[in-house]
Amino acid sequence: MSEGYESYASCKAELQIKYGKNAWFNQTLGYLSIRYHPIEARILDALRYVELAPGNATTFSYEFSSIIKDIGSTFSSVLDKMVKNTSAKPAKSYDIRDYRNFLINEVRNIDSIGVRLATPFTRFIVLPFADIKHHKTRLKWWGAYNNLKHSEMDNIKDACLSNVVYTMASLAILYTLMHESRRAEGRLFYLIGFFEPRDKLEPVIFPK
Repeated sequence: MSEGYESYASCKAELQIKYGKNAWFNQTLGYLSIRYHPIEARILDALRYVELAPGNATTFSYEFSSIIKDIGSTFSSVLDKMVKNTSAKPAKSYDIRDYRNFLINEVRNIDSIGVRLATPFTRFIVLPFADIKHHKTRLKWWGAYNNLKHSEMDNIKDACLSNVVYTMASLAILYTLMHESRRAEGRLFYLIGFFEPRDKLEPVIFPK
């Protein structure tokens, strides 16, 4: 296929299937629903000035920084609730190590779930969790979020288009895993699921 992948299969709302009957889950989903679409709208507005193209992957701005921090905060807030309410021994606080373990244990092949960007350019697939099972490998987009959260001035180059794309892709996948209506598809992303064969995707992966 000209798209660079031979097959695609949508991912199921696995977290909704497992936990959708719980009040805490639906409260968390409600929060994500409220947060997701305004953030998506901000990204689309920013893309009026910076084209969603591989050549702009390292373009950075304070608006991108603000967007990344909002996405990271939303992602961590949702995963905090998910981990807390599914843990045998809830803790006072959680971090990316807990989120990684939760996603790996709860979602089938989380590292293979990707999104297809709504763009005419050739490098258009994003796999934000590709390295999630490599515990010694830092998720680049999560590192960017933490860097900007601690010092935006010192780390402004982390506020680049590629990190906006990867952080938002992680949130879109989480949203899709939590709701069967697939509300994350249609504007910035229009396919969320499994693209195969994995070993031939490199030419169409959006730069990290």
